[in-house]
Amino acid sequence: MAQKEKKKSNKALIIIVSLVLIGALVFILGRMIYFSGRWYNNTLVNGIDLSGMTLEESKEELAKQYADYSMIIKARKDGSMDLKGADFDYVFEAGSQFDQLFTTQHQGFTLLYQGTAYNTEYQVNYNKDKLSKLLNQSVLVKGSNDYEISKPTAAKVAFSKNDNEYIIEGEDEGNLLKKDEFLTLVEESLQKGLFELDLTAEANKDVYESPSVKQDDQSIQEMLKAYNEKALRYVSWNLGQGVKEQITPKNIAKWIDYKNGKIVFDKEKIENFIEKICLKYKTVGKTRTILDHTGKEIEIVGGDYGWQIDYETMVKQAKKSLKKDIDPSLVNAYIENPTEENKRAITIKQKLKYLNEGFQRDFDNLTMDWDLDNYTEVDLGEQMIYVMRNGKVKFSCRTISGRPVEGRETPTGAFYVKEHREAYTLTGADYETPVTNWVRITWTGTGFHPATWQSWGSWSKDYYKTRGSHGCLNLQPADAKKIYDLVAYREAVFIHK
Repeated sequence: MAQKEKKKSNKALIIIVSLVLIGALVFILGRMIYFSGRWYNNTLVNGIDLSGMTLEESKEELAKQYADYSMIIKARKDGSMDLKGADFDYVFEAGSQFDQLFTTQHQGFTLLYQGTAYNTEYQVNYNKDKLSKLLNQSVLVKGSNDYEISKPTAAKVAFSKNDNEYIIEGEDEGNLLKKDEFLTLVEESLQKGLFELDLTAEANKDVYESPSVKQDDQSIQEMLKAYNEKALRYVSWNLGQGVKEQITPKNIAKWIDYKNGKIVFDKEKIENFIEKICLKYKTVGKTRTILDHTGKEIEIVGGDYGWQIDYETMVKQAKKSLKKDIDPSLVNAYIENPTEENKRAITIKQKLKYLNEGFQRDFDNLTMDWDLDNYTEVDLGEQMIYVMRNGKVKFSCRTISGRPVEGRETPTGAFYVKEHREAYTLTGADYETPVTNWVRITWTGTGFHPATWQSWGSWSKDYYKTRGSHGCLNLQPADAKKIYDLVAYREAVFIHK
C-alpha cells in the first residue's frame, strides 16, 4: 500500500515540474517573440529610455524629443548657456548607427532580456559656421559683467606670515576655454544628442586652459623644500642692553628667488637692509647738544665722533649666514613647532664690528654717546679751550686756531682724540715743523700742539684771523703739555664757533 502511494506522489511531482517548465518555456518564448522587434527593458540610449519600443516607435520618440532641441552647457564658476538648435540649424535624424545598435542588441539568445545604457552618435546636421560663431560670442568665452573670464594661475611657493614659513599656494584653474577644444566637445555632444554638457566634469577638464604648475607637481615640492631650507633662519647681532638686530624669515622672503633649480638672493636688497641698520645706529656726524663751559646748551654739528658699524663686514656676515647650510631636521622642527627653543636652533649669531665707537650707548637718545662729564670744548669764537672733568672746567687756556681762509680753517663738530705723540713733525705744502706733545683730533691733520713761533703777547680772540694756523689749535708750550696730560685717547672734543 505504501509503495503505491509513493509512486502516486512521484508521478504528481513529475507532472507539476513538467507544467512549471512548460510554463516557463512558454513565458520565455513569448518574451522572446515580443522583444524580437522591440528594445529590451531598461534600455537607455544617450540617456533616453526606449524600453519596449519598436525601432520605429523609438525613432518617433527621438524625433519628438529633438523637435525643439537645446543643450544646456554648464561651465566653471557657475557659468552656463542654453545652446538652442534653431540658432544653428540643428536637424536630428537617428541614423544608421542607431539602427545597428538595435540589431546588435538582438543578436544571439538572451534569456533574461536585460537592457543596458548605450552611447551612440546620431546622424545630425547643423551649420558649423553658425555654431562656431555662437560659441565664440557666448558668455562662456567672452565673459560679461556677471561672468568674469579669468586665466589660470600657476601654483607657487609663497611665504606665509601667519605660519612664518613657506607654503604652496594652490593653482587657480580659471575658466578660460580653449576655443577649438570647446567647439569639438560641443560637436561631439551634438552628435550624441545630449541635452546637457558639463564642462566641469573631470573628463572635460582639457577643454580649459590649465595652469603651468600645479601644487602636486614634483618641481614645486622641490622648490618648497629649497625655500624653507634657505629662508627659515634668523641672523642675529647683539648691540647690548637687550637691543638686537636680526634678519628674519620675513626679511629673507623679500630677497629670495628660485632659478634653474637653485636658491638665489637679491644682493642689492640685502645690502640696502644692512645699510638701514647701520644708519639707524650711526651717530657719527649727528647733531649733539652739549653744555658749554658756562653751562649753556649749544648744538654741535658734524664731526667724526660716535658709533659707526662696519657696513662691509656686516654685509659679508649676512651673505655668509644666508648661504650657510642648516640641518633640515632643525628647520622641520621649527616648522612643526616654532618655539623659542626651536627658533634658537636655526639662529646664526654674528658679532658686530665697529669702524668707530663712542663712550656709551643710550638707545633712547643715540646722540648722548659721549662721556657727559669729561670732554674738551674748543670755542673758536672766544679762541679758548676748556677741559671738562666731572662736569666742571678742570683746565682752560688760550688757543690760536686756523686762519679763516680756504684750506686753513679749523673744522667744527664732534671729534675724538686719535693719538698722543711726544714728538711729531707737522707737514704741509710749504712747511715741515717738528713739535712736541702732539694730540691728534682729525685724520686730516688738526690737533693740539705747542706753537713757539706765535706772538702770544699779541694774542686776542681775533688774532687768528691774520696769524692763524693751517688748521691746528696752537698752544703755549706749558698749555700744550697740560692738554697732552689731561685729555684721554678717544675722548670727545667739541669744536664750535
